[in-house]
Amino acid sequence: MWRSQPDQPPAVAPASRAASLPPGFSPFVVRADTYDLWLRSVFAIVIAALVFNCFLAFINTRVTGISASHVMLVEVLLIGVGFLLALDRRVDLYVVLTIYLTYMALILAMRPELDLKGIRDGLIPICFYFLGRGVRDIRSVDKLVLACAGIVIAVGLFEYFLLDLFLANININDYYIARGTINAGDNFTEGSDLFISGIRPEGRNFFPFLGIHRVSSVFLEPVSMGNFGAFLGMWALFRKDMARRKLLFAAAATVIILGDARFGLFVCIAFFAAFLVYRFVPRVVWWLVPAMFALLLVLYGLSTTQVGWQDNLGGRWFHSARLFLKLDLAGLFGISGVETFLDDSGYAYTLHQFGLIGVVAMWTAFVFVPVRSSDAWRFRALVVTYISLLMVVSNSLYSIKTAALLWLCVGATDVWAGFAADKRAGATAPEAVPSPGQRPRTSRYSAS
Repeated sequence: MWRSQPDQPPAVAPASRAASLPPGFSPFVVRADTYDLWLRSVFAIVIAALVFNCFLAFINTRVTGISASHVMLVEVLLIGVGFLLALDRRVDLYVVLTIYLTYMALILAMRPELDLKGIRDGLIPICFYFLGRGVRDIRSVDKLVLACAGIVIAVGLFEYFLLDLFLANININDYYIARGTINAGDNFTEGSDLFISGIRPEGRNFFPFLGIHRVSSVFLEPVSMGNFGAFLGMWALFRKDMARRKLLFAAAATVIILGDARFGLFVCIAFFAAFLVYRFVPRVVWWLVPAMFALLLVLYGLSTTQVGWQDNLGGRWFHSARLFLKLDLAGLFGISGVETFLDDSGYAYTLHQFGLIGVVAMWTAFVFVPVRSSDAWRFRALVVTYISLLMVVSNSLYSIKTAALLWLCVGATDVWAGFAADKRAGATAPEAVPSPGQRPRTSRYSAS
C-alpha cells in the first residue's frame, strides 16, 4: 500500500510526485520538502503541548500574571493548529468530528449549565490521532519520543539539583493558584512553592536518599511525570528495532525515579504482562477491560467499611471507588448539572463528561478500528492497558501535556506496515545517486 520512496531527482515534476503519495495525507503534503515542513510543524505542536504549562508558569512568575483563560487560549490554539495540519482529502476526520460534536451538543443541551471542557477532552485524541496517521515513517516518531524524553529529563535534573533557582523562575504553586486549579493555602507543605504532591513527607518510595522532593519537570506536577515515564516504557517495549531503544528504557526509569512515581512503575510491570499475552486474548476481552475495572470499583466501594484513605495504591483505589459511587443516574449518562470533584477517578470523570452511550461508542471505535498490521495491534493492547489502569486513579488521560504525544503515536502506529515491512524496505530501498561533491543520502521514507 505505502512503499518506500527514494529522493527524486530535480527533474521529476511535482504532479508525478503527488501522484505517487499514498492517500489520506494533509493537502499541504505534496512534495518531499513540503512533507518535511509539515512533519516539523506537527512535532513542534506536540513539543509545545508538552512544555507550554512550564512556559506559562515562567511568564506568571517573572513577567506578568496569567489566568485560567490564558491556559485555555493556548490549548485552543494548539488544538486548532493541529486540526489545520490534519486537514485531509479523505472524509474520515470530518465524519468523526461531526458525529462527536453533534453528540456533545446534544449532551450539553440537556445539562443545566454549559460546560465546554468535555468537548475539549475529546478533541485532543481526535486531533493528534489523525495527525499521527499522516506520519509516513515511524522512525521519525521514535526521534520525537526521544526528544521529548530529553527535554523532560533535562528540565527535571535542573529542578532537582537547582531547586531554588528553578522555583525563583517557575513558581509552581503560584501558577496553579493563578489558573484556578488550587486555592491559596491548599498546599500540604506550608511554604512550599511546588505542587501539592511535589513533596513526599513520609519519604520517597524509590531511593529514599534522594530526599522528599518529587520532581515534576515541565509537567509541574508529579502525576503527569509518572504517566510520561510509563509511556516511555511502553514505547520502548513496543519498538523493538528502534535506534537507541536501551536509552529510552533508561529514560523511562529516570523519569519514574525522579518523580517517585510508584504507579508509573506498576503500569510498566503491567505492560510486560500484556505484551506476553496480547496475542492470545480476543479483542472483545480487551474491549471489556475498562468495564471490568469499573465494576470492581463499584463492588469494592459498596462492600468496604473503610472510612479514610491513605496515599498508597490501596488508598487511591478506595478513593476512586468512593468518587465513582457519587455518580447518580443523570451523571452516569452525562447530563447531570451537579458539579462534584471527580478528577481522582478517571472512570467517574469520563462518564460524567461523555455519558455512558458516548463512552461505549468511543471505546468501541478505539478498540475495533482497523489497524494495518498485527504489530500495530500489539501497541493497541498496550495502550488499552495504559488507559484502563490510569483511569483508576486520575483523569490525567485528558491532559494535553501527555495526551498529545500518546495519541500521535497511536495514529502513526495504526497506519504502520509493521516490523517485517521495515526490514524489507531497509534491504531493498535504492539510494539516491549523489551529485559531484555531495554526500550520499538515504531515503527519507520507509514502508510505513
